[in-house]
Amino acid sequence: MSEPSRRLLTILAGVALIIAAFPLRPSRAAAQAASAAEQGRLAAEKSLGSPSAPIELIVYDDYECPHCGMFYEQTLRPMIDTYVAEGKVYLVHRDFPLQGHKFSRQAARWVNAAARTGKFEVVERALFDNQMQWSEYGTENPQGMMKPFVQAALTPAEFKRVELLMHGCEINDQNELKGCAVDAQIQHDIADGQLIHLNETPTWIVSYRGLPYPPQAGGVPWPLLKQFLDQLLSQR
Repeated sequence: MSEPSRRLLTILAGVALIIAAFPLRPSRAAAQAASAAEQGRLAAEKSLGSPSAPIELIVYDDYECPHCGMFYEQTLRPMIDTYVAEGKVYLVHRDFPLQGHKFSRQAARWVNAAARTGKFEVVERALFDNQMQWSEYGTENPQGMMKPFVQAALTPAEFKRVELLMHGCEINDQNELKGCAVDAQIQHDIADGQLIHLNETPTWIVSYRGLPYPPQAGGVPWPLLKQFLDQLLSQR
């Protein structure tokens, strides 16, 4: 069995244990850790669904992370189209670009700029849908590797607004990032992740009516996550 397969089985076993052992009561320690990470305001422009939904799911992502891309495509997209759209889940995105990924911070900048114009979902989807293309060929054009995909997802007027917010968001020849307006929100997300000792992506936290379950690292198939969410929703 391959290492990714072993990893996935471990994740599935962990989630199954949560469902079996904690159907009604999240652990006190997990609640304390997650509540500490929840200090500060949520970035509403990077959230989908209704804030009054009974379930909140926070996902810490790195746009260059292959596991994040798989989790988005195979799990989050069907959840967005159903449980988020139906008002059952409030999905909150937080950025956690890993140092080993050269272009993940720049990708996060594009998404944060788009979020400020109300176009978070379409640009996030465009970057995840085309992750292999812009991450593989980014070394040839680190400034513009994501730009064509962002541009294709927006109208000309929308892209112009996003591009203005990206002013100064550059990478020099030494792959060093110059600071720009959207960096503050990315740093805020990173600080939140560090409070819960996050060290890999994706990491996600489910809360039911304000009570958080332990953070889970790695992806999980939509049918299993749906089973967990349905069990939460069945509680009175």
